[in-house]
Amino acid sequence: MTISVIWQDGGYQWCAADTRLVAGSDEKPTTELAAKIYTIPVAVTAMTEGFARTSHYWTQYGFTYAGAVLPATMTAVTASTFLQKLVCPGGLSNPPSFEEIASFICRLAERFMKERRQLSGEYPSDEGLFSAALFGWCPFEEKYKLAHIDARSEASFRVELNFPQPPQTDGDPWLILGSAEKTFRKELAAYRSTETHITRNTPRRVIEKMVIERPDRTVGGATSIGAAHKRGFDIFYALEPIEHGQTQVRRLFNGLDLDTDVGQIGQYFVGINGMA
Repeated sequence: MTISVIWQDGGYQWCAADTRLVAGSDEKPTTELAAKIYTIPVAVTAMTEGFARTSHYWTQYGFTYAGAVLPATMTAVTASTFLQKLVCPGGLSNPPSFEEIASFICRLAERFMKERRQLSGEYPSDEGLFSAALFGWCPFEEKYKLAHIDARSEASFRVELNFPQPPQTDGDPWLILGSAEKTFRKELAAYRSTETHITRNTPRRVIEKMVIERPDRTVGGATSIGAAHKRGFDIFYALEPIEHGQTQVRRLFNGLDLDTDVGQIGQYFVGINGMA
C-alpha cells in the first residue's frame, strides 16, 4: 500500500507521499490522514567531569515508510526519542555517522517487525513487514545520503540495509516505496511526455495527480511533502484550492486543514512552511 518517493532537485533532497492507509485483501481505506513522512532529530551531548552535559551537535533527518503501519511508526517514534538524547562520556567528539544512525534504526525496525509478527499468530508471510528510508545531509562527506531498510520473507524473515546511490539526473527517483510503484512509474513517464515545460519537483506533481485521479486504489487522501537540506529537514504543508478554478486556498498538512482542523494553540499557530 501507499506511494512514497525520494529524489534530488534544486540543491535539496525531497520526499513526497500520499496519506491513505488501506487494510485487508480488499485494500479498504482505513484513514485518509496518515503521516508517512517523519522528522528524525539527532542531538549529541558531551558528558564531562561532574556529569555536566554540553550540547554540541544537532541536526534532523527524514524518514518515510511503506507497509505495516504499527511497526513502522513505532520505529520512527522510538528512533526520534532515543536520537535526541545521545550522550558521549569524555568530552566533545564527532557525532554518529549517517551509516551508524541508519544501522541503529534498522535494528529498531527489525525488533518491532519481529514483535508484530510474533503476536499475529497464524500470519501471512508479509504480515508486519515494511520498507523505509532514512535520508538527509551527511556532514562528514558533505553530500546527501539515503539508507533503504527493506524487510523480506520469501524463505525466512530478514531485514536488509543498503545505501543506494543517487541517480545521475536531478528529478529522477532515488527510491520508490510502496505497492503503487508500477503505477507511479507509468504516471511519471506520461507526465513527462505531456508536461514538458515542467522540470522541477516532477515526482511530487505526479503523486498529487495520482491522489486526485486515483489510478491506484491504494493511493489517496492528500500529499505529504518533506525536504532535507544542509541544516536539517523540514516538512511542508500544501496549498490547495478550496474550489477548482478559484483563488481561495486552504493549507493542508497530511490532509488536515491548518486553519479549521488545527487552528491556534493558545496565542500560537503552527508555523511550518508551505508549498503551492
